[in-house]
Amino acid sequence: MGKNDITLKDYLSEPKRYADLLNGSIFQGRQIIGADELTDADTVQSKSDKQTIMERINDITMKQTKDGSLFAVWTVANQQYIDYGMPARVMMQDALSYDSQLKELKRQGHDFADSGEFLSRIRQDDRLHPVITLVVYWGEDEWQGAKSLHDILDFGADPVLAQELKQLVPEYPLHFLNLSEVHNYSHYKTELRTLFELYDRRKDKTAFTQYVEEHDECRNMDAETYWALRILVNTTKLKTILPHSERMKKDMGNVFDEIWEDAREEGKLTTLYDLVHDGLLSIKDAAARASMTESAFTTEMQKAGY
Repeated sequence: MGKNDITLKDYLSEPKRYADLLNGSIFQGRQIIGADELTDADTVQSKSDKQTIMERINDITMKQTKDGSLFAVWTVANQQYIDYGMPARVMMQDALSYDSQLKELKRQGHDFADSGEFLSRIRQDDRLHPVITLVVYWGEDEWQGAKSLHDILDFGADPVLAQELKQLVPEYPLHFLNLSEVHNYSHYKTELRTLFELYDRRKDKTAFTQYVEEHDECRNMDAETYWALRILVNTTKLKTILPHSERMKKDMGNVFDEIWEDAREEGKLTTLYDLVHDGLLSIKDAAARASMTESAFTTEMQKAGY
């Protein structure tokens, strides 16, 4: 897991932000999920029996409890790169979550009313809780991947048969937030809105700086949002500038000038790291382009998690 994934996982796991992310992305700002209703849930989903041994790890999973009982299970999957099999991957993770609920019911040792209940170890009135996954894509490339199971299925060339098959196979659409396509974040009520709106302007220095100048919340940004912004914009300058510092309050323009320049340099290095990692560029050539020695380039590349 890269530093960006870890940072976002930690940042979004705060219940108020998590609830705001789901309410803003899935419910268009309607306050359906309360932060006080959320608790951490196991992110590891596994299945082990005579036929199958598998394990999947979710980024963040939380349980929503209403009126003292479990209501739903919410999962967030952070994506930096396009995953062309995303619908099948999400479907598998959701299915493992349902399987985990079934196992828990079987362990409870109830009295069973008939042979069907006894053999399945599930009672007729037992119910599972809904599992919903939100995919958050914050990569630089346009999302070319599928957004539903139908998008990755081959229904054949016969249009009549294809239409019949589509009626039989659930579409399983993704709940999807594409931070490179969405430009209106008015549905979000917490500091997520500031983070998303700054991220949306990351490629336009004028718009980025103007936003900072026009929004007082940027001058009073909490430390976690500040750090998440530093990671997402891919800069190291922010780590030396504490939120609420006098320098930040007096001269935000200069601070974000530094951020912008540093982000550009780090973006260049990240591109070189990716090219080397993918075998498309030698370390010697990459180091030359970065005006570094091969040894220094290799060290920095390792520090970056490659």
